Amino acid sequence: MNIDLQTIFKITLSSAALTLAVAQPATAAWSGADNTLELGTSISNPSFNSSNLGFAGNPSLSNDGWGMQGAFTNFYLSSSAQSVTVDARSSAANFPAFSIFRTNVAYSGETVGVDTPAELTGQIHKFNSVGQAGDPGIMWATGADGIVETLGYVSSSSKNYVNSFGGVIDSGAHDVSIDNLYETGVSGTIGVTGNPAFANTKRFATLTLNDLQAGWYAVFVGGADILGSSAGISLNISASAAPSTYTPAAVPVPSAVWLFGTALAGFIGRGKRNAKA
Repeated sequence: MNIDLQTIFKITLSSAALTLAVAQPATAAWSGADNTLELGTSISNPSFNSSNLGFAGNPSLSNDGWGMQGAFTNFYLSSSAQSVTVDARSSAANFPAFSIFRTNVAYSGETVGVDTPAELTGQIHKFNSVGQAGDPGIMWATGADGIVETLGYVSSSSKNYVNSFGGVIDSGAHDVSIDNLYETGVSGTIGVTGNPAFANTKRFATLTLNDLQAGWYAVFVGGADILGSSAGISLNISASAAPSTYTPAAVPVPSAVWLFGTALAGFIGRGKRNAKA
C-alpha cells in the first residue's frame, strides 16, 4: 500500500463505488458469459488475449499500454472475500501481464474522463497501463463510471520499463494501492511451469488480493515483452470460500470540506435569523 496525495483525489469516487457496489452485474468476456464471482467459485476465459505487447514493452509506443492490442474485462465480486486470485497464463513464448482496478460499474475500457486529446481517437491507442486513478495517461479512464483506484499489477517479463507518462513497470508483482479501502494487501508471483522447451509449458503471472471487498473490478491484460510471440493468454479469477471479516475504515473527509460545510451552515443560520428579524 502506498499513501500519497492521490488519496484526497479519489474520496468522492470511493464514496460512489461503495454506494454502487450493490449494482447488478452485466455479461462480460467469460466462459458462460457470467462475470459474477461468488465465494468459493472461479470464472475464466481460456483465450482472453493474445498480444505480446499489449501491456508494455513496445519501443514504438515508449512502453505504453497498447489499447488496441491489450484488452479490458470486468468482474463483479458478490461478497467480500478473504482472498481473490487473478491468474494469467500463456505458452512460455509469451509474457502475460495485467493490472487490476477498482471501478464503480462494469467498466471495459471506455473513455469516461479527460486526457491528452491525441489519445482520444476512438479506442485508446496508448496509455499508462499501471497508472493510479487520475495519473497522466489514465485520466481518460478515471471517473464515476470508470476507474476509482489502481490496486496492483504484475508482469512476467524480466524487463523493467518506464513509459512515456512516467509510469514504472517493473518485473514481478506490485501493490500500488493507496489505501486499505478495497483490500488489505496485494501480492503475487511470476514463473514458468515445467520445462520451457516443451510445448505444453505455461508462463504465468498471478496476483492475490487479500480481503477484497464486494463490488466491481476491471482487469487490463496483455503481453509485456517484444521477444514474446502472440500466444493466447488465458485468465482465471477465483475467490476463497471464506468471507472477509475486514471492515474498511470510513473514508476521511478533507478539512476543506468540513470548512465549507461549517461556512454553509453559518450562512444558512444567519439567513434564518435575518428572516425572523
